[in-house]
Amino acid sequence: MTPERLNEVVAAVTRKQDVTALRAGFPELIFTECSEDDISPRLKPVAETPEALIYLITGVSGHCLEATSDLGVANGVIVASRDSNEM
Repeated sequence: MTPERLNEVVAAVTRKQDVTALRAGFPELIFTECSEDDISPRLKPVAETPEALIYLITGVSGHCLEATSDLGVANGVIVASRDSNEM
């Protein structure tokens, strides 16, 4: 993933596009969504919007998906919705 592509994804998430729309708009990427509470506090988001934290994932090992901060190997995105009670 390039920095420009990440910016495009973040802009789409900011526009509140759902995961189905993100998958259609970025067919080369894997998208999944969850709550911010589902993400380990050890992981740091690569980007944030008012409504979500953005994390990158990779499947380059060919075995399992894993979190990454390396744009060079990222081929997917986790959109972690912020807990509305904390806003």
